[in-house]
Amino acid sequence: MKSRVIFASLVLGLGLMSTKANAATTNIDDSPAANKPASALLVNGSEKQFAQFVEQKASTFTKKAHWQNFMSVVSLYNENPVAVLTISQEDRVKFNEANAQLTKELTKRTNNADVGRWLNGAGNTTRMINLLWNAEAEASKVVDAE
Repeated sequence: MKSRVIFASLVLGLGLMSTKANAATTNIDDSPAANKPASALLVNGSEKQFAQFVEQKASTFTKKAHWQNFMSVVSLYNENPVAVLTISQEDRVKFNEANAQLTKELTKRTNNADVGRWLNGAGNTTRMINLLWNAEAEASKVVDAE
């Protein structure tokens, strides 16, 4: 009888401990970022979906050089992120101008959640590409200073 009581209390104790352990390790993310999609960049095929979206919403814009400049850099970034470092300074300026024109074009055409989501992805991708360019420029300054 005594061994049964000890066994029962041991099982009960282990059960309570595992419940407390699960409660302590459960992550509840109530931050504003938790409601956003995991991929906020135009990568892994989403750039093609973005191109289709822009074609539907602003088909005249997609025939302009700004669109071609933007998509060529984004496509290159998706194929090989390091390859964007080979882009000339002139083309970098064109890419940033194209991003500004794209944002302007899409925001004036329509105002819905899809536009905001796609513009957020395009903006984040542009910032990431510019971050690579800025890091390269800083690294070359350090090498030149030595």
